[in-house]
Amino acid sequence: MADLEVLEPLNLPEWLNNTVLAEDAVENYQRALAGPARRELWKYTPERKITELRQLPATQPVLSGHEQTGVTVTEDPSRLDLADLVNIQRAPEAFAQLCKQPLLHIAVTADLAQPLNLHYQGNSWPVIIDVAPDVSMTLTEECEQDHDQQQTLWLRLGANSAVTHARNSFGATALHWQFVSVQVHANGHYRLHNHALASTLRRQDTQIQLVGSGAHAELTSAVMVAERLNLDQQITIEHINPHTTSRQRVHNIVADRGKSTFNGRIHIHEGAKNSDAQLSNKNLGLGANATINAKPELEIYNDDVSCAHGATIGQLDDNQLFYLCSRGVAPAVARRLLCEGFLQQCVDGPLADAAGPALVAPLQDMEMT
Repeated sequence: MADLEVLEPLNLPEWLNNTVLAEDAVENYQRALAGPARRELWKYTPERKITELRQLPATQPVLSGHEQTGVTVTEDPSRLDLADLVNIQRAPEAFAQLCKQPLLHIAVTADLAQPLNLHYQGNSWPVIIDVAPDVSMTLTEECEQDHDQQQTLWLRLGANSAVTHARNSFGATALHWQFVSVQVHANGHYRLHNHALASTLRRQDTQIQLVGSGAHAELTSAVMVAERLNLDQQITIEHINPHTTSRQRVHNIVADRGKSTFNGRIHIHEGAKNSDAQLSNKNLGLGANATINAKPELEIYNDDVSCAHGATIGQLDDNQLFYLCSRGVAPAVARRLLCEGFLQQCVDGPLADAAGPALVAPLQDMEMT
């Protein structure tokens, strides 16, 4: 188990002191740091390496697509309503980053014909995106640099809004922490396409709250973990109100001496009757020394729901290999084809064209025997 880092004392910036969120913020922060949930969340990750990233200089992400009508960008957070968006108890580490760095706020009030793109070139300012009711948009995030870095993103979807969110996270030599918190209001639809390569240590925290009746979230993720690299995924979807639905499909390939962790938690609140949640996590290990930690969780406080979850850990199917080889495909090529097909099932969305080749590139350097 990784040792928990004792984070530095919390110093609230002036703008945050003037918000409702500041009430009991320090007390809630300290309580979250000492809580048992935090120990479980950081069970497989050396938290000290991640929290030290906050000491690095941070820069504003390179933003494109913000010239469209209906997009307003500001660095003044003083008028933001964060009380129901930022939850200190769920992620004290992200809240500490919010207190330490400048903040970028993006308001989207009209349908966007082109994607809004965040391109990260290192340690980034926190970003908050508010999507107005009845608005549809596409958000893309790209991180390809081999720099130690972190990104924190809060995304709020108004009623009847729809957001397609695609994220490509590549670069294999860096320490990298990504945090995203999404709040979906009534009849809103949120879809995340996550594509990632492992790095020296890449940690992805995804927290989704379905706070309005009829809210829907869908997540697909394709991950390639090469030799001696590490990726930790922590995903929580909370069904808070009735008639909410969620779908998760996560495919990971882990090479020999690589390490992956998947913790997928579905939390059905007491008032979330008629909720429907499905989670599937499939893992392929390509060597006897691959380490795969898979933990799907259901926490249900209402009997009138439909939920299913499952995780599998295995190797390439011998029958499929035999079939390809019997038709003249070399064994090493057959193994690569099966791995590519496994990942491609979860490669989708507006960044799929770039994600597909990047995810399978490490397979070319492996001994596929």
